[in-house]
Amino acid sequence: MPVLHKYKDKEKYYVLTSISGKIVTFQLTGEGHEKLLKSGIKNEERFGRALLFDLYRTGDAFTHGAGPGKVEGVDKRQLLFDFPDDPEPESIFPSCSVCNSINDLHLVEVKDKEHFAGIYCSDCRKIRSSTINTSIPLPLINRGLLSRVLEMNNIQKTDKSLTEYRKLLDTEFVNRWEEIAKTKSVKKSINQNRLFESEDDQGSLL
Repeated sequence: MPVLHKYKDKEKYYVLTSISGKIVTFQLTGEGHEKLLKSGIKNEERFGRALLFDLYRTGDAFTHGAGPGKVEGVDKRQLLFDFPDDPEPESIFPSCSVCNSINDLHLVEVKDKEHFAGIYCSDCRKIRSSTINTSIPLPLINRGLLSRVLEMNNIQKTDKSLTEYRKLLDTEFVNRWEEIAKTKSVKKSINQNRLFESEDDQGSLL
């Protein structure tokens, strides 16, 4: 499970989690920390991986390969024990199509022997820069923008990492609309009940 931590030497927070057996540091924006606070998450507390992924998608949690720095009240030798089983799989986070890193991921259009779109980390973008035509930070990519990029650049093929990430975006989109539909259904039911109650009140007056 991800754990919220505070820098000792500054009023900023970060999150540590374990992905593929490695400890990964996610930096937080001020808004990202506020979202965690509003969710009841305090310093040194664990929280669900799905919540961290939501912060990642909005750009409020990001990776640049930086270490944790000076950590207040945390013994670095104990960090490995902060990660019990999480109901959300590690695969919820996208990774580089080439090396599986999650550091500074971008959506890239690759024009080499094949023309395709994928997800590359910063190191792999540098190594393969001559074959990359388009590069967009992954947290900026939503379902609609991804579709437009693929259509505008006439990209017919996506690699495995991007295909899986697109499925996550599609699932999130469907779940959001299902939640809206449920909310509207509940409101409609409440309004109908109020209408029936009002009619009953009128009948009693007559």
